[in-house]
Amino acid sequence: MVGRIMEVLVDTRHLGDISCDFLGLWHFSDEKPLKELTGLIDWKLDAKISQLIISGRITGDWGEKVLLGALPPLSGVKIIIVGIGLMSECSPQRIKNAASLMVGTAMKLKEKNICMALPGMGLIDLDGADIAEYFLDGLVHVIGKGDFRPRILCSKEVVDEVLLGMQKTKVKLKGHFQIDITQVER
Repeated sequence: MVGRIMEVLVDTRHLGDISCDFLGLWHFSDEKPLKELTGLIDWKLDAKISQLIISGRITGDWGEKVLLGALPPLSGVKIIIVGIGLMSECSPQRIKNAASLMVGTAMKLKEKNICMALPGMGLIDLDGADIAEYFLDGLVHVIGKGDFRPRILCSKEVVDEVLLGMQKTKVKLKGHFQIDITQVER
């Protein structure tokens, strides 16, 4: 008997083409300069995230959560930044826990949708399929308790790896939890 159904969107569109009111970003404590989606958003915000890091208000330590209100030019978008510690400490269990932490925080804030990239894509020594597998496993354990629809942002270059990893988790949980994975493209 299958329990709850969760829909996960894997989106390869440009961030500007996506309607997103709540954006989840990751920050490694030793990531300098910021890269991937966090670096892109920092650039769009004229280095406001980097300024918070330099001032010591954001450290990237494991479990740190920073909520930023809407900032121009991303007015209307709330941003949460979750610290995941040192890159060298990133492991499958840390990825699962990071996913649970991000989504659990969003759900406590009464957010039902979140746009986020996978933590560590291209930055750590795990391939994209493994990161996606561990990440989705972490999501399921939190989302199983509520109504939530994550949108995973990734590039076209890694989308096949991400979908493969998510399919592994889907198969592993078959019979207990139904996961619908939808790829969104231009």
